Amino acid sequence: MRLYCMSVLLFLLAVPAVHGQIPREITKGLLEDYSREIFEQNAEGFMSPLVIVANVGANDAFYNHAFVPKENALYFDVSVRSMIAFVLDEERTFTAVLPLARKNYAGAPPDEQLRGFYLNTFKTLLRDAADAGELETEVVTATVFGGQGNGFVIPKKYLQENASLILDSAILAGLPSQLSLTPGTNQDMVIAAVPQVTIGSWNSTELLLRYIPPVVFDENIGKFSFFGIAAKHAFTNWLDNPPFHAAFQVGFQHSTITNEVGITRAKLEAATDLFAVNLHASRRFRWIEPYVGISFEMLNSDGSYTFTLPQNIKDEIGYDIDPQTVPVTLSDNAFKGTLGVTAHLGPLQAFVSTGIAKHLIFSGGIAYRFIP
Repeated sequence: MRLYCMSVLLFLLAVPAVHGQIPREITKGLLEDYSREIFEQNAEGFMSPLVIVANVGANDAFYNHAFVPKENALYFDVSVRSMIAFVLDEERTFTAVLPLARKNYAGAPPDEQLRGFYLNTFKTLLRDAADAGELETEVVTATVFGGQGNGFVIPKKYLQENASLILDSAILAGLPSQLSLTPGTNQDMVIAAVPQVTIGSWNSTELLLRYIPPVVFDENIGKFSFFGIAAKHAFTNWLDNPPFHAAFQVGFQHSTITNEVGITRAKLEAATDLFAVNLHASRRFRWIEPYVGISFEMLNSDGSYTFTLPQNIKDEIGYDIDPQTVPVTLSDNAFKGTLGVTAHLGPLQAFVSTGIAKHLIFSGGIAYRFIP
């Protein structure tokens, strides 16, 4: 009975509003609220490849040999390491889903309840259209690394023919013919460069530090910054005449990404923590030292996605909606194998490696050792 009374009250509030407000204002509010739900539903699918690929690439090349002096010694290895991480084909598209579930606005302010009532009524019409075969509720579209992408075609004729008293034809007529999703950057790889300092050594252990301020490596990626710290212990130093050197390393890296994507200038922001542990080994043959390693990486990211309507929709309806911001939270775990080789030329080291995991990563760089 209480639910019925609330429904009647909302109905009585809504009917005068339809006649007393400009339908365009109601349509604008409906577009803002429903667009937010669409992008909230699909933001992770669109944004996650950028966060994952950029951080997986930047997290590479923590090591290029396993040797650490057994005797305590002070030295600094100053290096620059470059990485290229390749985007997977399946990271270029994802299946976007149209949100149709009704929401409960009980206890919300009156204006929010009224907007929610319009939104729930609109969703009811959309569900009816989907049941009648007039509306596709899933569409394959571009991620941030994809191409043009797609959108949801709105069956305006069907909606107007089946319009309710609350959402009359004047409101529905102001809707765009399609709710477009943000296009991607059509990108196949992510490039990063990392300055790094290694400080050694104490009890066969080295400390690694890396940092880069906000910088644009690629305008499609936007501003990318991070700092990292790792500790590496060469446990084979405690053995007599080991046939090779082996070390265990624990690392942490924090990064931020700020980017604007596509013609809509959708703004992406993300702060990501990446924790990695690895076991690697190497053996030196005169001036050549091949190395191998295996690592486990855990990524957790919190961010936001701010968007407005694409220009073609703004041209169609004659106005823009207010910017809408939705949160994005994601996580990813991966094992990675590494194969590489280092050349020692006096105090200078030059190295190249390949990381093999979900993504293929090539890295290389140079390092110079300073001994005070």
